Amino acid sequence: MKQFQFRLQKVMETTQIKEEIKKRELAKAMQKLRDNEAQLETLLGSLKEHISHIESCHKRSTLKVSELSHLSGYMEKLGQEIMAQTKKIARFAEEARVYREKLLEITKDKKVLERLKDKKYEEFKKKLRSMEQKFMDEVSTRSYVNGNNKAKGNGIMQ
Repeated sequence: MKQFQFRLQKVMETTQIKEEIKKRELAKAMQKLRDNEAQLETLLGSLKEHISHIESCHKRSTLKVSELSHLSGYMEKLGQEIMAQTKKIARFAEEARVYREKLLEITKDKKVLERLKDKKYEEFKKKLRSMEQKFMDEVSTRSYVNGNNKAKGNGIMQ
């Protein structure tokens, strides 16, 4: 009998390749997301530092109007950068979610194919055992018939 061959093997291999590609895409998207979150943390840290600086200068009453104007403009710019960075993070988070969903879908397809392959392999083994059993039964029957014919033949000759 032939070796077991799963007729959807090429589909299964293609699905595995797609899964690997989607895993890499998800990893890249997650890295972009982490990088942008780190940039946001840096911007927020810078904003906190400037707020602290303004508060300390205010308490000491050493803050000049020109310096306050400069710091205020810089903080406004930081606020805009923080908003832009937050929007980028939201976009990258959505991109990662989409990649995750696609990966999940492909993984489900792969598991269905694996279960189908396992089922077909079990059917193949069952059929093989059945054929082996039929062969053994036939060999036993022939051996028995041949043994009885020899015994009968020996009894007739006497």
